[in-house]
Amino acid sequence: MDLSLDYIDSIVSNVTIFDTGYAFMVSSTGILMSRPTEKEWIGFNKIQDMDDPAFREMADDIKNGQGGNVKMLDPTTGKDVVMFYEPVISGDSSFVIVVPEKEMFAGVNDLHQQLMTISVISTIFMGCVAFLIASSITHPINRIVRDFQNISEEALKGKLSSRADTDVDVDFKEIPEGLNNILEALEKSATSMKEIKKIIDSSPVIVFKSGFTSEWPFELVSDGIKNIGYSPEEVVSGHVWYGEIVHPDDRENVLNELNSKIEEGVNGLQQEYRILTGSGEVRWVDERNLIKRDSKGDIVYLQGIIFDITESKDAEGALVEAKMMAESANQTKSQFLANMSHELRTPLNSIIGFSDMLSEEIFGELNRKQKQYVANINRSGRHLLNIINDILDISKIEAGKLDLDPETFRINELLGELVQTLEPLLKNKDIDLLVTGDIPDCDIYADKLKIRKVMFNLLSNAVKFTPAGGSIEIIVDCSLNDLSVSVRDNGIGISEIQQKELFKPFKQLDPDTNREYGGTGLGLVLAKKFVEMHCGTIWVRSSPGNGSTFTFVIPRKQET
Repeated sequence: MDLSLDYIDSIVSNVTIFDTGYAFMVSSTGILMSRPTEKEWIGFNKIQDMDDPAFREMADDIKNGQGGNVKMLDPTTGKDVVMFYEPVISGDSSFVIVVPEKEMFAGVNDLHQQLMTISVISTIFMGCVAFLIASSITHPINRIVRDFQNISEEALKGKLSSRADTDVDVDFKEIPEGLNNILEALEKSATSMKEIKKIIDSSPVIVFKSGFTSEWPFELVSDGIKNIGYSPEEVVSGHVWYGEIVHPDDRENVLNELNSKIEEGVNGLQQEYRILTGSGEVRWVDERNLIKRDSKGDIVYLQGIIFDITESKDAEGALVEAKMMAESANQTKSQFLANMSHELRTPLNSIIGFSDMLSEEIFGELNRKQKQYVANINRSGRHLLNIINDILDISKIEAGKLDLDPETFRINELLGELVQTLEPLLKNKDIDLLVTGDIPDCDIYADKLKIRKVMFNLLSNAVKFTPAGGSIEIIVDCSLNDLSVSVRDNGIGISEIQQKELFKPFKQLDPDTNREYGGTGLGLVLAKKFVEMHCGTIWVRSSPGNGSTFTFVIPRKQET
């Protein structure tokens, strides 16, 4: 019920005292609640703001809940009046009677009777007001409580779709609206949980939660357990203990590992082990769990996931087996190449030796054509022997049977030998060879034959791919700890794609290059392996048409 000041004023303003006396009401804070005249004062003006000090005295008493009377000049009628005021028991206000002095003494008895009547009326009036106000409050509260009870009963049944009635007074509207907001959040959460559960149950992964006892019984488990032949009900009920599902040969290790991690204070664990399915099949699983502890550090429960890794284990086994077979085949190949190389080298050495003897005309003079044929035989035999030696070296490296034979030598002496060896080839193509770097006193401790082979292969390649009239530069940098050698040419160059194939066995830049320049593709492979045997590195910088620079760096002293 909406009790307005107009309603109060309409009742109190009709009260008359004697001939010209009247009544009005004022709140405990002094605000006028009714006036028979000056209606514009109602709800705005305060009695303590009046000019007469008597009004302020009356305002103080009313504020303190006290009754009394004051004499003053009535600002409305201009008469001397006595204002009687008394707090209303049922409301936060006071009732004021304005009595002209002349009229008051003329009818004291009548005044007493009227005051009694007015007091009774005001008490009844304020009681009605209080009842109506209480009814207006308790009714919506009772409706909200009934909604709470109904919603609670529905929620216990798992139904979160019910909502509180928001058609209540504005003062109470926030209560059901707040409840509805909570219910909507709970409903969304419940929907999300159902969706997550659906995803988990449709996944092959087993999601579980187990209690903290020596046997770690499952308290919750997803439908993924069905994939290994068991139902969630029989596992949760204890009819089937998960420890019995674990393979007997792995069971003790699994429990020991778990208990060990708990003692160490570790909260996460990952294990791979075998299980027995409901049909007796052996499968591999990967279990990853999280140990949950309370604020004191005591274990509350364990939760985690288990997923089948049998296929990856089988693939891993097949991969290991294939690797072993490949290694065995590679060893067999290396052994075959080594045996073949030895078998081929014996007759080749005979061919080379006899061709040398024929070239020296030990058994008689040869005509020009015979000398040419003998020279071809000798050259081809030596070429074939070099190829066989390269193959044999690679086989030994792959088999781990090729060792270093280090010695101390000077790099400038080795370079002099190589220049002499390559001089015929350089003159044949009119190629200039330039050696730069401060190298006279640079001595190193390394396998001289293998370093010679590395440098020979790099230089012979540079000669091979440098056009007639070109140039080759050897740059040597001999620091305190390392030796760096670079071979730079202005030949055909190498593309980035081709550079990736350079150090692989039997690889040529492309078939056309192989036909034009020849070679087996073993020279750079051996160079790389020999450098790496010396704990060094080798690389190339090149681009098509701009030549190539091969560089290797090795320690000046090898550790023995």
